[in-house]
Amino acid sequence: MKKWLALLLTAVMLLILTGCWDRREMNTLGIIMGLGIDQADNGLKVTAQVVIPAGVSSNTGKVIGSPITVYSQTAPTLFEAIQKLTLVSPRMMFLSHIRVLVLSEEFASHVGIGDIMESMVRDPMVRPDYYVMIARNTTAETILSTLTALDKISANKLYNSLEQSSKTWAPTTVVNADRLFEHMISSGISPVVTGVQVMGDPKAGSLQRNVETSNPGTKLIYTGIGVFKKDKLIGWLNEDESKGFNYIRDNVRVTVGHVNCSNKGKIALRHIKTSSKMKAEIRQSIPSINIHVKVISTVASVECDEQIGNIDVINRLQRDAESKIINLMKKAVESVSRKYKVDIFGFGEEINRTNPKLWKQLESQWNEKLAELKVNYTAEYEIKQVGTLDDSFQSYIKE
Repeated sequence: MKKWLALLLTAVMLLILTGCWDRREMNTLGIIMGLGIDQADNGLKVTAQVVIPAGVSSNTGKVIGSPITVYSQTAPTLFEAIQKLTLVSPRMMFLSHIRVLVLSEEFASHVGIGDIMESMVRDPMVRPDYYVMIARNTTAETILSTLTALDKISANKLYNSLEQSSKTWAPTTVVNADRLFEHMISSGISPVVTGVQVMGDPKAGSLQRNVETSNPGTKLIYTGIGVFKKDKLIGWLNEDESKGFNYIRDNVRVTVGHVNCSNKGKIALRHIKTSSKMKAEIRQSIPSINIHVKVISTVASVECDEQIGNIDVINRLQRDAESKIINLMKKAVESVSRKYKVDIFGFGEEINRTNPKLWKQLESQWNEKLAELKVNYTAEYEIKQVGTLDDSFQSYIKE
């Protein structure tokens, strides 16, 4: 009897199983790799960079036409515009493989990115590991329409280039959707987003011949870090301020810098390991922040006759490098506090971790009090190696 009941129960369960009710065949989908948002008169303009399979899967290695196509539509909301793309696309748009979200500078500063990020994070089909960036002095549509040489799909180029640059060049930083959304809703830190712009003729960048030469006339380049107040873009950090910001936030791992020689010329130093620590200190209910940066480096090049085999010279170079890092951090904090009055460094978060009760008192007026905050900077710089030459061979060159 139990066997028959089990068989009957199994049969009933098979009837109510839904199976793959929402399955989608790959040949019916348009795979979106990059999504762009621009301001429009009657809502927002959404641009989707979609992969053309024939353009990236040629067995001969020769690109057959453009590897991507770009569709744009305007609607009151993000997902209305995405659905509306089917008016011009023969396939249903699929967002699960998105690599980059590009927001125009105009949209980010005038409208704000809060609603867009809320919609993107809410959708369970979209993984929040894509990178967010601001189209600086141009539109998101122009950025996504530009063809790139090394990566056939320019959205992949934007993703990979930013990831590599953030690991090896101090002024850039990566911000994915999760991190951006977290900082937008936090009271102890304001968001930042890296900017990207077109170098060259924007119209020529969308043509196939742009990638058929050894030196493309139009390129995409990362430039500056955008500062946000809540969900609106309010300004930009220059290169030195971006470096200082990344040192404070412990975003720097490997980079290259330089110090001046004692007479003239420069010595390039390659940072092979960098770490930063931030600690809040509370005395008599007055907070202060201590920042310590530790760098291990090697000498990359010597463009003068400095005797770098001399320990006194090495000590001087280390002191100069320490001072330079401290000045970068100071200038970044002073500039942001004075011009933008927002805390992009996470000082508020650190105070909250140290003394939540005090933070509750400071939270409502934190941006106004930021300029009064005392920040102490220290740096520890060690030159581990000088390369295969002790001294510069230039000192032996005779005129």
